[in-house]
Amino acid sequence: MRAGRRRNLLLRLLIGLLAALCVGALLSQQLTWRLDTWIYDTLLSHFEQPADDRIVIVAVDERSLSELGRWPWSRGVHAELVERLQRAGARGVALNVMFAEPARDDPAGDALLARALAESGNTVLPVMAEPVEPGGMLIEVMPMPPLIEAAAGLGHVDAAIDRDGIARHAYLRAGLGSAHWPSLAVALLDTHAGTDADRALPGLRDPRRRQAAPYQWVRDHHIMIPFAPHGAFAQVSYLDVLDGTVDDALLRDRWVLVGATAAGIDQGLLTPLTGGGPRLSATEYHANVLNALANGQAIIPFPGPRQWLLAIALALLPLALYSERSPWRRPWIVFAVVAAGTLLCCALMLRYGRYWFQPTPTLAVLAAGYVAWTLSRLRQSQRQAHSDALTRLANRRMFDLTLARELKAAQRSGRPLSLLLIDVDHFKHYNDRYGHQAGDDVLRRTANVIGVHARRPRDLAARYGGDELTAILPETSAAAANALAEAIIRDVRALRIPHLGSEIAPWITLTIGVATYDPKRESGAVDLLQRADAALYRGKHEGRDRSQRAAGAAIA
Repeated sequence: MRAGRRRNLLLRLLIGLLAALCVGALLSQQLTWRLDTWIYDTLLSHFEQPADDRIVIVAVDERSLSELGRWPWSRGVHAELVERLQRAGARGVALNVMFAEPARDDPAGDALLARALAESGNTVLPVMAEPVEPGGMLIEVMPMPPLIEAAAGLGHVDAAIDRDGIARHAYLRAGLGSAHWPSLAVALLDTHAGTDADRALPGLRDPRRRQAAPYQWVRDHHIMIPFAPHGAFAQVSYLDVLDGTVDDALLRDRWVLVGATAAGIDQGLLTPLTGGGPRLSATEYHANVLNALANGQAIIPFPGPRQWLLAIALALLPLALYSERSPWRRPWIVFAVVAAGTLLCCALMLRYGRYWFQPTPTLAVLAAGYVAWTLSRLRQSQRQAHSDALTRLANRRMFDLTLARELKAAQRSGRPLSLLLIDVDHFKHYNDRYGHQAGDDVLRRTANVIGVHARRPRDLAARYGGDELTAILPETSAAAANALAEAIIRDVRALRIPHLGSEIAPWITLTIGVATYDPKRESGAVDLLQRADAALYRGKHEGRDRSQRAAGAAIA
């Protein structure tokens, strides 16, 4: 019993180790990324994120382009907009338009914009990274120096795009060589909060951020964006704000993001909520980041070590729950409950904890574990259908099938086939004296000895019936079979199992009938079992505790 428990514990430990390694491999290689993102997108679509009414988008839309002319407009126009927003009492302004170089034909517009920025004191401008040439080294593109000095701050506008082309993530700090720029949303928040860029930010930290190359774009404070439905943010036309047709109450004490929404200027972004609808403008993307930060709703990817520990713990849970004596007797129920619990845990963490836990590695290992368990049970059922429950040897049905098959194989190959028919001497007397449980133990121990000797791939040890055991020995001559029979007799005798009712010896002994079929010396049908039985009968008649060859069996 204790040995069985130890084996069971060791098996569970090995299965647990294998499951942990599989979960680790799936996580480290991101092999389940597509399924994880599908689950994330599905959950996110069911958890509606409200839009903060303090956020307003001033859109450079088609109507504004039609009235104000071809893009880019004079910077004096943008100066008018900044002044208009200042007069309306905007809380902060993000002017998501790049002014990297002085306007060659409008230096006055540059000066007007610089003055308007300085006077507003709460307008931030964008920073972006772009390659010097396609596929070349990245550089930081910033506003021209007078505008940098006049602006309340700068923020990067890097939109993180996944490999499937969908924007799910944002990095609250980024930059070349180090993550020194806040995101546009963080820079906008800082204009009102009066805090510096070193304030505590949510998000997953990048452990490699301190070892980056000088020209590598470094990202830090990784979050996932809980997008509000498309069109949820208050949006007004750039032209209407400029003309004064927008009520100041709509702009007062609001965070205002100014940027293009017209299709000719902004190509838009795909998001988990886009579906077949219109793309999200870059300005709306930053509005969603701002919305998440302003309301403490940013979603944090579950940190690596915790992700691994929780995923592995859930994958190992069936091993802890399942037992043939427990209420969880049906393994499919255990696997189904743990899989459902994993998805529920993932959904609750996303909805209420604002953490994203990747469930698919755990689900994949659970599914693989259930398939492996099912196949193992099927193989076990097949073995049980062809094996004897007491001795664990093959049963009579398997013996009959194998003997018929090996006889045909011997006729085709011309190689000899031998059969041992084994009988425990005076077994009935043993049962009467020591009881049936002791008799069962004798059969088990004798079967173990036979299995040790009949161990080649095609050898078959079987229980023929009662106390008679057999061994089918393909490609085995009579002499070799007789030697093996003698070895079995000797090893069982060496067990020294007491048998005081025996007339032969004070311990258990065997009598074995040995029969061999040699197709090179015989032709036609042969009853090998009848030969072995006749040899066994003669062995008993001559005193037992011996092996007896069948009459006419070849020695070579």
